[in-house]
Amino acid sequence: MEDDTPTSKIRHSHPSQAWETDTSADTLSRKSIEYHDDSLSEGIDAQALRSFKLTITVDPKYHPKIIGRKGAIITQIRNEHEVNIQFPEKNDENQDQITITGYEQNAVAARDAIQAIVDELEEMISEDITLDSRVHARIIGARGKGIRKIMDEFKVDVRFPQSGAADPSLVTVTGRPEQVDEAIDHLLNLEEEYMADVVENEAKMAYMKPSGSTASSMEEPRGPSKGFVVREAPWATGNEKAPDMSSSEEFPSFGAPVTNARSSPWGPKRF
Repeated sequence: MEDDTPTSKIRHSHPSQAWETDTSADTLSRKSIEYHDDSLSEGIDAQALRSFKLTITVDPKYHPKIIGRKGAIITQIRNEHEVNIQFPEKNDENQDQITITGYEQNAVAARDAIQAIVDELEEMISEDITLDSRVHARIIGARGKGIRKIMDEFKVDVRFPQSGAADPSLVTVTGRPEQVDEAIDHLLNLEEEYMADVVENEAKMAYMKPSGSTASSMEEPRGPSKGFVVREAPWATGNEKAPDMSSSEEFPSFGAPVTNARSSPWGPKRF
C-alpha cells in the first residue's frame, strides 16, 4: 500500500550553499505536537514552581504587628516578594502557623522578612509608668492625634488604662529599650507641663465657687416667719401692758371722739 501523504521538496539556493527542507504534512504535524507538548510542560513546571509552599511559626501575639496598620506591612512584603501570605483563621488548630506560597526563592525571602520583624519584636520591652489621669486626655489629643505622633516619633506603643481600671494613672510603654526610655522621658515632661495648667485651672474654679459654710447656710431651709418683733419696748421692761391694737382708745381713728383720755405708754395723744 502506498503512502498518499503529500510530500514536497523545497530546495534553498544560496551563493555558498544549498539544502532541502522536508515539508510533508506528517512531519509538520509531529513537530507541532512536540512544540505544544513542550509549551504545556513548561507551563506546568512554572505553575509547580510558583506553588512552592513553606510555613513559619510565629507567636500569635506578634501577628497584628506583622500585618501592620490596615495591612500596610504585610501588603508590602507580599508585593515586594510576589508571594501569597496566609495567616491562620480563628478556628484553625495551629494558630501560630503562617503559610507563604510562591517561587521558592521568593517565599524564602518573604519568610526572612517576617522573621526579621519577629526578632525585633522579641527584643522589645514593656514598662509601666504613672501619669496623672487628669492629663491623659490632653496627651492623647483630639482623635488620638497627639499620642499617635508620639508613638511614630519614638517608635513605641503607648497604652492608657481602660475606664474603671484599678489604677487610672497606669500607662504602659512598649518598644526597644532605648526608645522606651526616650518616650517615657517625653511623657513625664508633658505631664509636668500640663499639670501646671491643671492646678491653675482648679485654683480658679475653687476661687469662683462659694465656700462650704456659705453654701450650706444658703441651702439651709428656713422655718415659718415670725413676723415683725419689737424688742426692749417700754412694756417689756416694767409693768406696762402692751398696747391693744384693736382698741380705739389707744389707736383712735382720725376724727373719732376720744372717750377716755387715760394716759398711754406711748405718751399723750394728740389730735
